Amino acid sequence: MAEPDYEEFSSYRNFLSCSNVNDLEYEDRCDYVRSTPECMDKGYFFNYIKILYCSLGPTTDAQQNCFLILLMSMCVIMFVILGTTADKFFCPALEVMSKIMGMSEHLAGVTLLAFGNGSPDLFTNLASAKESSSTLFSNMLGSSIYVTAFIGGVICLIRSFRVDGSNILRDTSFFIFGILSIDFIMKDGYVTTWESVCLILIYVVYLITILVDQYLLKRQVLSMEALAQSGNLSAEAYKRYSKLHQEANIDIVHRLSHTSVDIEGTRHSFEYVAQSDPNENLWQQLRDSLKPFEMDEWHSSTGCQKTMLCLKTPILCTLQLFLPIVNYESERHGWSKLLNCLQVVMSPIVMFLLICGLNCWKYCLYSLGITIPLSIVCFMYTRTDEPPKFHAVFAILTALGSMCTIYSCAAETVEILYVLGLILDCSNSFLGCTLLAWGNGVGDLISDATLAFHGYPRMAFAASIGGPFFNTLLGIGCVMLLKNLYGNTGYEPLPSGPLGENCFVFLLLVLFSTLLWSVTTNFHIRRCIGVFSVCLYGLFFLYTVLGECEVIQTYAEISQYGTE
Repeated sequence: MAEPDYEEFSSYRNFLSCSNVNDLEYEDRCDYVRSTPECMDKGYFFNYIKILYCSLGPTTDAQQNCFLILLMSMCVIMFVILGTTADKFFCPALEVMSKIMGMSEHLAGVTLLAFGNGSPDLFTNLASAKESSSTLFSNMLGSSIYVTAFIGGVICLIRSFRVDGSNILRDTSFFIFGILSIDFIMKDGYVTTWESVCLILIYVVYLITILVDQYLLKRQVLSMEALAQSGNLSAEAYKRYSKLHQEANIDIVHRLSHTSVDIEGTRHSFEYVAQSDPNENLWQQLRDSLKPFEMDEWHSSTGCQKTMLCLKTPILCTLQLFLPIVNYESERHGWSKLLNCLQVVMSPIVMFLLICGLNCWKYCLYSLGITIPLSIVCFMYTRTDEPPKFHAVFAILTALGSMCTIYSCAAETVEILYVLGLILDCSNSFLGCTLLAWGNGVGDLISDATLAFHGYPRMAFAASIGGPFFNTLLGIGCVMLLKNLYGNTGYEPLPSGPLGENCFVFLLLVLFSTLLWSVTTNFHIRRCIGVFSVCLYGLFFLYTVLGECEVIQTYAEISQYGTE
């Protein structure tokens, strides 16, 4: 009798799904997790599936549910970290960068904020380009619906505002054209190399269009400004000039009063004396900079607010060690000489560790050869009582560090939500359209909502359209291009998945409704529109849940099996 080929049999483990662990008895689940590559590859900082079934080893559903409560608590902590990072560091830095680069709110939203929110997800998809793409289409569109409908609706609920009609019509039309192009390309179930390139070119054309629009707008403002200074501008023309000037530039506004901030007025400390010692009150400044809150804020807070302050204190103190504060609203614009010199050294190290883990320890050491001399030079040629001329450069460091922090927390949240979905026995397609979309979009939600609270709703709303457009077009286009380059056939399959058609229809519904209400309200964004958008996302979620529970048929099932 021939001996069985155990080596050939063991290769089938590579095709096993981690979700099968729910079909086993509790005592057998650890062995299955350890022997299944998909289970062992899960996790960003921690492998929660391995921790659950191998370290904790629950034997009953009640014990497993206790772990679920622990995971939900970790999600709350991740949300607090995300909120603190966006509120104290990322959004002020983004405001400063937009001001320095002369961007309008809209341009900053569809470029800086969209790239900042979408780049980590894009790089993650590119890194996994060799893996199966069975849910890529539905995952991308599900995330786009979440950001465009739900997050866009939340922004509308936070604040009423007016948008430029040409901007929203252009962005939405490009997005619709991109989605229809993807659907047309996928009709045969395959994507060729040239089709992938076409998707990328659509976004490139869009990017060139908005940059040219900004250039022409700036040019028009400058010409009208010259006429205004010479006194040759009529009252009606001057009114139009003021409107165009507001659209073409971004003003730093106070987050509470929403009035313009006097940037030069907040540049110096109150005790500024040009002839004073450059290191005067150095240690006191460091201590004050690391103070998480003022005592007046503590005394005026309610019980819940004090609990939140206690929860945020260790988080804020940790973030301040590697994230500089660049905020034109603050005294000295957030400059703290000793702390900023320390952050020059710490920021690259922490960014490497957040993205690559301990595998990048060599790069951390290499970075010291550059950052330590820079830190010494920064200390020698700066003062404590006023920020240096190059202080705005720290905003770039803050933005990059904040993006790494937000991405790491969002990635960890995705892993937590994946485990929750796994325990609840959800399909991969449902997970990608709902729970994982929420996890991937939590950074967008916190950043956009914080910007809206700070007085920049137009920037946030522009990002709620520009971000998904960036992710969807470049995500599918670049991933499929890499797949074609890796393969030898010149074309790669891109199935829509069980919920892909649903996502396609609902995303078009969201975009067309955006066009409809923007025109009918004369481009005034009202809170009722936010309610409508959130309810529209709720309808999508309800339809997805009913399709997952097989209460109703999805579009994919109808097209595949027919209506017999």
